[in-house]
Amino acid sequence: MHTGDVALRLSAVFAVAGFITMAAGVYELDRREKSTSETVTANLTGIEQRVGILSEQIRILNDQNTRQISTNERQLRSLDGQIQALELRLNELEDHLRVHR
Repeated sequence: MHTGDVALRLSAVFAVAGFITMAAGVYELDRREKSTSETVTANLTGIEQRVGILSEQIRILNDQNTRQISTNERQLRSLDGQIQALELRLNELEDHLRVHR
């Protein structure tokens, strides 16, 4: 799976979680038909704050995920170089062994 796909899927999961939280808050507002406008305003403010917090958490997790992906890619490139060097050395040893047989 491409690293961009992972980041996109992670972002989508948290966006959906945020939307569900927001929808639950709106549902709660609709359920309370007797609420005063002050209560509705306070509830909407609370929902906005929760959405803001979730957005910040998504940003932080996405940044962490991006850094981890970059680290993993560097490690993979390093390991690939090591494998290539080992394969080259193995071929040299096999050639050397054939010459001495």
